[in-house]
Amino acid sequence: MMVNYFAYDVTINPDVMRRILSRWQGPRRAILEGYRLVFDTYSAAWKGGIAGLEEASGSHVVGALYTIESEDFPLLDRYQGAPNTRSRIKIRVKTETGVEEAYTYISSNPRKHVAPSRPYLSLVIRGLRTLGYGEAEVLMVEKAAFS
Repeated sequence: MMVNYFAYDVTINPDVMRRILSRWQGPRRAILEGYRLVFDTYSAAWKGGIAGLEEASGSHVVGALYTIESEDFPLLDRYQGAPNTRSRIKIRVKTETGVEEAYTYISSNPRKHVAPSRPYLSLVIRGLRTLGYGEAEVLMVEKAAFS
């Protein structure tokens, strides 16, 4: 069965997704409303913070919507550190064709703020640009990364 995965972290970058999954459709641009982007979990692998979500009325997070085989979720779970570091949740995102259900990941044990490493942040920004997001969206991510 095919399901949607909303990526807002390094998996927004198709080059990163290719290292995790061998097959998927997309990505397409998508917006998650009612959340804001935070960097609230330390990753030893990335030597810094990784992106997370925090509920926030009036805010939104831009990202990528991939369509994947549901049987591939264990590979994404392992990459995301689920269930210890991250938890998979069901959400609704806006796309060019309307509102769609998707799964994404949130931090299981969020901290206040953990600045990301430059390599991590550059992969996220490259992913945004690959999807055609502009400077406003890049600045939104950079502001979350260093606030």
